[in-house]
Amino acid sequence: MDSDGGMPIERSTDAVASFELPTILARLDGDDPASRKDALETVRETVDTRPDACLPTVPKLRKLLETGSTDDEESIAYCLAELARESPDDVAPSVPGIQSCLTATLSQQATRDLFRCLHAVAEARPDTVIDHIDELVGALEDRAQIDRWGVELLAELSKEYPGEITPALPVLREVLRVAPQHGGVSALTAIGRAVRTDTVSTFAFVDDVVSVVDHDDPPLRNNALACLGDVAAVTPSAVEPYDSAIATALESDDPNTRANAAVTIGRLAADTNEVQAQRRLIELLSDDHAQVRANACTAIGYGQVGTARNTLENLADGDPNPAVRERAAWASAQL
Repeated sequence: MDSDGGMPIERSTDAVASFELPTILARLDGDDPASRKDALETVRETVDTRPDACLPTVPKLRKLLETGSTDDEESIAYCLAELARESPDDVAPSVPGIQSCLTATLSQQATRDLFRCLHAVAEARPDTVIDHIDELVGALEDRAQIDRWGVELLAELSKEYPGEITPALPVLREVLRVAPQHGGVSALTAIGRAVRTDTVSTFAFVDDVVSVVDHDDPPLRNNALACLGDVAAVTPSAVEPYDSAIATALESDDPNTRANAAVTIGRLAADTNEVQAQRRLIELLSDDHAQVRANACTAIGYGQVGTARNTLENLADGDPNPAVRERAAWASAQL
C-alpha cells in the first residue's frame, strides 16, 4: 500500500464486471457522501466498456450535478457525455438540467464534456436542445476561453435550425477573432447557414470572416469564402467593400480556394462593375481543375459577364468534363 502520495492504487476490474444497477442507483441517491462517491467511481469505470448498463443512472447523475451534491463534477460530465453518445434519447429529457449546470464556475473540463454531451444529443434530437439557445450562448459568453465543443454544438444545431442560432452570431464572430484555428471552420459553417435564412439583420461579422480568407489552413479559408458567398447572395452591399481581398483568392494555388472565390465574386459581379474581377473569372474558365471551371461558369452566369459568351460556348461544346459543359451551356443562356 502506498501512503506517500505516489502511484495511485487502482480499483479492481471486478467492480466493473459485477456492476449491480439497483445498488448503484440507491447509493447515487443516498445521503452518505462516501457511498455516493464510490457509486460514481463505479459508473465512471464502467461507462467506457458497458455504457448501455449505465444508462439508467442518467437522471441520478444529472441530479447530483444540479444540486452540487458532489465535488466530482468532471466525472459526472464525462459520464453524461459518453452516455449521450450511447443513447441520445435517454439523455434528451435531462437537457434542461444539464444546460443549467453550464455556469461560469464549472471547470473547463466539465464544461467541455457537458457541451460534448449536448452535441451528441443534438445530432439525434436537436429539437430538445434548440429551445435553450439563449442560455447556451450565455454560457459560452461567460467562459474565459472558447469552448470547441460549444462551437460544434452551435454548428450542429444550425443544420436543422439555422435561423434560430442568430443569437449566437457574436460568439461565432469571437471565435474568428481569437481562435479561428480551433473552431473557425464550424463557426463559419453556422454563420453561412444562418445568413441563408435571410433572418440576419446586421453584418458586422463580415470583417472577421474576411480576415481569414488568406489563412494558411485550407478548410478555414475555403469556408470563409463560402460564407462570404452566402452573404453576397443575400446582401451584396455587405461584401462589396472587400471585393479586392476576395479577388486575391482567385490567384490561390489551391483549386478549391479558387473555386469558392469564383462563386463569391460571381455573386458580386451582378451588383458591381468590378472589371478586373470579372476578367479574372474569365481566365478561370481555362483553369486546369474542372471544379474551378464549373464554378467560374456559374459565377459568370449569375454575374452577367457578357464578355465571356464566346468562351462559354466553346466550353459547352468541347470541355472534357460533363459538369463543366452543362454549366457553361447554362451560363451562356443567361447572357
